[in-house]
Amino acid sequence: MTRRYLHARYRCAEDAQAAIEALSSAGVPTSALELYSRRPVEVDPPLLPRRSRMSLAAVIAAIASGSTCTALVFLVQLSYPLVTGGMPITSGWATGVVTFETTMAGAVLGILVMFLWEAGLIRPRGRGPVPSLPEEGVLLQIDCRQDYALASKVVTDSSAQEIESIEC
Repeated sequence: MTRRYLHARYRCAEDAQAAIEALSSAGVPTSALELYSRRPVEVDPPLLPRRSRMSLAAVIAAIASGSTCTALVFLVQLSYPLVTGGMPITSGWATGVVTFETTMAGAVLGILVMFLWEAGLIRPRGRGPVPSLPEEGVLLQIDCRQDYALASKVVTDSSAQEIESIEC
């Protein structure tokens, strides 16, 4: 299946932001837009909503790894036949240290996995080809699944320095 993309190069982020607003008001969904630059670009928050679920992944992974580790340590302490001489079979300090360390390791691994997932490195991205970035300015990529003519007209009317159509 061939998909068409428009690559529009803009002088600054403000020009690209104006083009994104024009495309959004024309009916192009923001999920079809990607903004590329060699330097970090700040746009208004509701303009290109990209929700990250890294904090949720960190909490879930921390709870899962900490609970699993605590259960395993507790079960090992109960099932290993030790003569304790009247002392408690389970040790709170040993269990606490191991639980804390594995909880933190789980949180870090959860963040790492979610970062790789959101970056599209461990799943198919479903996005267009990554363009060659300009030395100056920003590049706006538009996935023209629905209406190529509409997106092309809006981008042509904006202050784009260069427009390129790509099929892949």
